Amino acid sequence: MKRKHPLRRIVLGTAATVSGVVLLLALKQPGSGGGDAVAQNQPGQAPPVAATAPPGGGAGAGAGAGAGAGGARTVTGDVAQTQYGPVQVSLTVSGGKITGAQAVKTPNSGPRSEQIAKNSIPTLNQQAVSAAKVDTVSGATYTSEGYAKSLQSALDKAGAQ
Repeated sequence: MKRKHPLRRIVLGTAATVSGVVLLLALKQPGSGGGDAVAQNQPGQAPPVAATAPPGGGAGAGAGAGAGAGGARTVTGDVAQTQYGPVQVSLTVSGGKITGAQAVKTPNSGPRSEQIAKNSIPTLNQQAVSAAKVDTVSGATYTSEGYAKSLQSALDKAGAQ
């Protein structure tokens, strides 16, 4: 009868584990290499990216019955409190259409929430300009929900003016 060598299994298992750990550590982490950009933004300050509609008018939805055909005006929504900090949206409305959207306040409870906001706010700004509504950004649920509340508040204010 042939006897199995338990030491051989241990050595192979250890080698496989070490190889797996080395491969995982060798992968580039998402968001790495951008530490300088995070340090440049003040806590709670929105990322420098704002969405604007193309000069031809874009596909923005109407801001409401009270929106005139006059010049562009800026409307700021109420601050929406989230689990990780406040979110506030400012809209530029021209001719009854949203021509620009920018987050004035973003969550700032720590480096992780600031990184999530930095990654998700440009997408939310683009969605607000193109459709006047936002879908939840994966990995940024609370930020997306706060953004949507503040966006709705800004739309309500724009419609009342």
